[in-house]
Amino acid sequence: MKRKSINWFKIRVGLISFFLLFSFVFIVGRMFQLQVLKKEQLYKLAARQQISQIPLVPKRGTIYDRNENELAVSLEVDSVYAESKKVVEVEKAVQELSTIFQNDRKELRESLKSQKSFEWIQRKISPKETEAVKALHLSGIHFLRENKRFYPHSHLAAHVIGFVGLDSKGLEGIELQYDVLLNGKQNILTTEKDAMGRGIMTAGGPYEKEEHYRNIVLTIDKQIQHVAETELSHSVQKWGAKGGMVIVMDPMTGKILALTSYPFFNPNQFIQYRPKSWRNRAVSDVFEPGSMFKAFLAAAVLEEKIVQPSDSFYCENGSYTIYDRTIRDHSKHGWLTFQQVIKVSSNIGAAKAAEKLGKERFYRYLCDFGFGEKTRVGLPGEAKGIVHHPRYWPPVTLDTIAFGQGIAVTGIQMATALCAIVSGGVLMKPQVVERITNEKGVVIQSFKPGTVRRVISGETSRKVMALLKATTEKGGTGEQAVPQGYEVGGKTGTAQKVDSILGGYSEDRYTSGFMGFAPADEPKIVILVVIDEPRGSTYGGIVAAPVFGAIVEKVLPYLNILPKGTMIVKNELEFPVKREAAAVLPAIEEVKVGKGVEQVVMPDLTGLPMRSALSRIEGRGLIIKVSGNGKLVEQVPRAGAVIDKGDICYLKFEPSS
Repeated sequence: MKRKSINWFKIRVGLISFFLLFSFVFIVGRMFQLQVLKKEQLYKLAARQQISQIPLVPKRGTIYDRNENELAVSLEVDSVYAESKKVVEVEKAVQELSTIFQNDRKELRESLKSQKSFEWIQRKISPKETEAVKALHLSGIHFLRENKRFYPHSHLAAHVIGFVGLDSKGLEGIELQYDVLLNGKQNILTTEKDAMGRGIMTAGGPYEKEEHYRNIVLTIDKQIQHVAETELSHSVQKWGAKGGMVIVMDPMTGKILALTSYPFFNPNQFIQYRPKSWRNRAVSDVFEPGSMFKAFLAAAVLEEKIVQPSDSFYCENGSYTIYDRTIRDHSKHGWLTFQQVIKVSSNIGAAKAAEKLGKERFYRYLCDFGFGEKTRVGLPGEAKGIVHHPRYWPPVTLDTIAFGQGIAVTGIQMATALCAIVSGGVLMKPQVVERITNEKGVVIQSFKPGTVRRVISGETSRKVMALLKATTEKGGTGEQAVPQGYEVGGKTGTAQKVDSILGGYSEDRYTSGFMGFAPADEPKIVILVVIDEPRGSTYGGIVAAPVFGAIVEKVLPYLNILPKGTMIVKNELEFPVKREAAAVLPAIEEVKVGKGVEQVVMPDLTGLPMRSALSRIEGRGLIIKVSGNGKLVEQVPRAGAVIDKGDICYLKFEPSS
């Protein structure tokens, strides 16, 4: 039988057809993958190859005080960049630009020879530097407008506000805490590239510009903050102290009206200060409060009804030994009532009252007042203090905590806890932000006072306030805290600092403090003053109490709380002088800018009788404090001074001879 021959031709045709069909299907599939499935990914890849994007500093929201005075603003300034392939005389450009900006010549030369379409030369320059560069008429050197953060009041409230870095990112304070809200959408400078990857850009190239920032309105009052900083600075310098802090709060709401730490720093030039100067000591540093803490012991024992103000304690003539520890008073005392124990600040009397209370109950009140935990005030770097559980207390700890040793607190904890006593026994959450607005000024979030817990009853609150008022009366340790015409309450404190090298307590390093409230009958403000390592005297009643008095004397008239026996005149400003926003952008020097601040020129009142002087200054929106009678012999500020609406002016009159 004859075998059938194989048709190789048909087989070859079939194989070729199959290969062509497979190739066609593969090509169509690949096209579908590239043009449909990976379309977006490839578009982005092509854009990255053809377009270069350079981020610019966005505009940040404004930070205001509670009266909407600007504390931090964003200003448009010039930045210099080079389109290096268009720079003709490189060496000339290097020499002249390095003279203006003090740049490293080697790095500048490399930038100008890079043949790139964009190289930063110097960012956020002053108007003077802008004019100097423009006068050079250098080819390939261009300008861009960027935003620069500026703090018009220099160091005022710097520890609260904080500051930003070159990239406009918040680094401290509110600037850091609310960085995401304050920062607007980042501006992008877009440049194109040719097929060889070379940049194509015209001078001042286009950039996207959208602003979605938020503004922050603080509870801080610029005027009260200024007074607090001024008085703190005077005290620290007077006593040669290492530093200090002041906190002013509204006890009924927990709002912080002023918060300052010394030494100050200028956030416009923060890089010139050591990092420790940036630290907000009022929230981040812990210290032993000393006898100021007796106020909270008093609240605990009176609330538990185990001690009454009239109960007597034998104070051992100034020396009381417990186990291996001897507790001493500054003065020798025999029998004292509990009211006198607080008034003269007897450590021994306080220790014996604490023994009646017991460590478990005392610890509970410490926690209820907020010690040992963060207040959540809304500022970065807050410490929680050091309060050990009673199971870890050595036998003498109960007695020493009674007068503020063996416990570590923060300034914000102390001020907030005193507010709890003054506000009727309710612990309020401290508040530093009033509201948040959008770029158009519309309120998008408002913060109301927040209650944490009730600590003591209203009755106990009134009893403790009476004890603290007695402390500032004649014979009390806080006599020097009382300004003329007002009644106040408070407690002094002097604490030895721990010697971190030798252990135990230092013999020559102290913290001096005073915390109090004013007026005594209807408190409107609570103030904490702490002076760190004063020299010459260490007693809180001598070092810190006068600072409290000086602040109260200036702040209460500003709040329209009049001193007894003193004439106060307060009128509305009828013809305000407007200081328009500065047309010239600031350099490193301090320049005030803003929406416009109402100001008035102080008239010359010298020699005028009281009626004529008050009539002449009427209608200028100033707070006038008058002393004496007759004709005017002294006025502060001086005649011709330009001052802000709401400033305090002092007029002294004497009878004509």
